[in-house]
Amino acid sequence: MKVLFVHQNFPGQFAGLVDRLLTENVEVAGIGARDFQHSRIRYHRYGAPMVQQSNDLSIDDASGRLRRASAVAAQARLLQHTGFEPDVMVVHSGWGEALYLRDIFPRARLVCYCEFFYHRAGADIGFDPEFPIESLDILHRLRVRNAFELASVDDAVACISPTLWQRSTYPAELHSKIAVLHEGIDLRGLGADEAAEAQWRQKLGIRRSAPVITYVARYLEPHRGFHTFIRAVPILQSLAPDAHILVVGSEKGGYGATPANGQTWKELMLQQKGWEIDHTRLHFLGNLPFRDYVTVTRMAEVHLYLTYPFVLSWSALEAMAMGHAIVASDTPPVTEFMSDGETARLVNFFDSEALARATVDLLRDRQQREHLGQAAQDLVRQRGLDRAEASQKLSHFIHQL
Repeated sequence: MKVLFVHQNFPGQFAGLVDRLLTENVEVAGIGARDFQHSRIRYHRYGAPMVQQSNDLSIDDASGRLRRASAVAAQARLLQHTGFEPDVMVVHSGWGEALYLRDIFPRARLVCYCEFFYHRAGADIGFDPEFPIESLDILHRLRVRNAFELASVDDAVACISPTLWQRSTYPAELHSKIAVLHEGIDLRGLGADEAAEAQWRQKLGIRRSAPVITYVARYLEPHRGFHTFIRAVPILQSLAPDAHILVVGSEKGGYGATPANGQTWKELMLQQKGWEIDHTRLHFLGNLPFRDYVTVTRMAEVHLYLTYPFVLSWSALEAMAMGHAIVASDTPPVTEFMSDGETARLVNFFDSEALARATVDLLRDRQQREHLGQAAQDLVRQRGLDRAEASQKLSHFIHQL
């Protein structure tokens, strides 16, 4: 069997499945936009498409996706010239990469990874009244993105989506075509390293007896509740005067819009008046290598996770797998994996005070922390979210096409 994977950040969500197929002696090829090397994978890198900016977001978005589709197609033809003809192609449907592949490999079965389908309302767009839609151009651009999604899914023989809620964002008539199969998280990579934790405590000046609260997001932005979190910090610090708060995530970039004045969300939020923050107990660590991220997260007594109705972060499941007591937003897809009082404490996404008070309640109640953490850890295993098990299911899905 020959399988071609296409993902701009190859292997991306396909890493576990790729490794699994290699152990089964499947011939694997990959196309992506970043450098990658593996002795057993034929990998072709395409150059990131350059788009001449216009005054129309939709035109620029469509142009970028069409250029990406063409760049992927060019690399696919090069693969074909080497004699590689895939039986199955697994492609993220979100960026236009799948658009021309069936033209080149008409006999191959296309599987689309369906991560998210945009809506004018009811998901991330329009969810937060603090940041209303300022231009119809935003909605127009989403229609363009969805058009490319639909074109790719139409070419697919089957699709996969990691959560029930993410599948539910797609049109109802497509649900029967989309299997819900999460790619899993690397449980083996989440082990404790007490020496590394001690080094981080020393580096940050945190006493061994001081409680730690963690907040993790790829980007520090409203989509992941950064504004709600940062407004909770003064309350947290007043109620837990010895606690340290560790923040992991990039200040630049994001899934949503950036502040109009060119600032980062961190800069903008920290300029707000009327509240005081003790910066000696609030530590911004930026993006971290995976092992450092695991070490820092493992230091937590309580972990915080907030999100718009949007894609579920791996970090949320990883915190569950580490057995943390979690305070999270009562939003989908969080509620697909966390239940209030059973596997986490859930609060209104917009309620900073509720977030702070639920966190402090857990800091003061070790028995509740241990109960929630153990239940969360058990749920991860019960749902088959270990990457090894999830990859086995995905492999079976691919072989059955």
